[in-house]
Amino acid sequence: MQALAQNLWSLLTDPNIAFLLLVVGLWSIVFAVSVPGTGVPEAVAVICLALAALGLVRLPVSVAGLLLLGLALALLTLEFQVQAHGALLVSGAVVMALGALFLFRNDAPSAAQVSWATVVAAPLGSTVLFGYLIRKGLAAQRAPAMHAERLRRLIGARGVARTPVAREGTVYVGGEDWSATSETAIPPGADITVVARDGLTLVVRPAGADGAKQAAGSEELEAIGQRR
Repeated sequence: MQALAQNLWSLLTDPNIAFLLLVVGLWSIVFAVSVPGTGVPEAVAVICLALAALGLVRLPVSVAGLLLLGLALALLTLEFQVQAHGALLVSGAVVMALGALFLFRNDAPSAAQVSWATVVAAPLGSTVLFGYLIRKGLAAQRAPAMHAERLRRLIGARGVARTPVAREGTVYVGGEDWSATSETAIPPGADITVVARDGLTLVVRPAGADGAKQAAGSEELEAIGQRR
C-alpha cells in the first residue's frame, strides 16, 4: 500500500502530469462556465485541479506561468461567449503553450520542466477540442432558423392524406408525415394542398383550383406578417 502511495505521489509530482491535470481542470472550468447546470464539468474541475495542486506544491512553480495559464483560460471562455471566429481560441492556445514553457522556474535546484511534446500537444488538443465544440454549437444555433424556413416553404406544397383529415389527421408532405387539420373532410389517399400552418400542424385543403388559390393567399399573408 505504501509503495502504491509512493508511485502515485511520484506520478503527481511529474511536471508533465501536473501540467496536464491543470489543463484538464481549465478545460472543465470553461465547460462549466459555458454550459452550466450539469454538474459534471464542475466535479471534474475540482478533482483535476486538486490533484494538480498536490503535485505543484512540490515543484518550483512560476507565478508568470500560472498567470499565462489563467489568461489562456479567459481567452478560451471568451471564445465561447463572443464567437470570435477562432481568433481567441488560437490566442488561448498560444498563451497556453507559453504558460507551459514558463510554468516552472529555471533557477530552482530541481530541473522540473514540461516536455516539448506536452507543450505542443496540450494547446493543439485544446484548439481541436474547443474548435469542434464551437462548430457544433454554431450549427445548433442555426438549426432553428433552418427549420423555420423549411416549415415556411411547406405553404403551397402538395401532398397526400394518410388518414381521414378533418379536425385532425395525418398527411404526407415533403417526404414526411405531418399532423394536419382541415375545414372540410378529406378522405385518406386524397391529394391535398397546404394552405397554412399552426405551429407544427399543417392546415390543408383538398387539392384543386380553390385550394391552390387559398394556398397562394395564405403564403402572401404569411410573408407580409414576417416583413412586419
